[in-house]
Amino acid sequence: MTAYLSDFMDIKPEWIDYNGHLNMAYYGVLFDQGVDQAFLELGLGPDYRDGTGHTTYSAEFHIRYLRELHLGDRVRASFQILDAGPKAFHFVQELIHKDGWTAATGEGISLHIDQSGPKVAAYPADIKSKLDAMTAAHADLPVPEYIGKPMAIRR
Repeated sequence: MTAYLSDFMDIKPEWIDYNGHLNMAYYGVLFDQGVDQAFLELGLGPDYRDGTGHTTYSAEFHIRYLRELHLGDRVRASFQILDAGPKAFHFVQELIHKDGWTAATGEGISLHIDQSGPKVAAYPADIKSKLDAMTAAHADLPVPEYIGKPMAIRR
């Protein structure tokens, strides 16, 4: 089993900063867009939100910038669930350049939200079942060494 991989995404000209590379804010955009298909497979897309009044919010997301991206580069986003509870899941992503190298990593916590509050709420059984199945499918994948590590200055 491999982690879920999105389709390739292009770097847009308006995302390039004055240093000539992808502005840091757009790494987050790429991670977010790169997870859309996986969320649809989990049943957590716009139809779910519109039909149930429930959605997902990001509680926390850490990005590690490893290599610069430039205009003309194409990347895919991986998505791997590390753990899933009754109201949230922990995941990791990588932005993988078309040439195979990793440009950035992301680690996050996604919350299930009842928008009537809004408040954190338990997943319905069908969504929890899909989360559990994907978590089980990803269970044999290696957990990256940087998961859960605090930021610090290297000495």
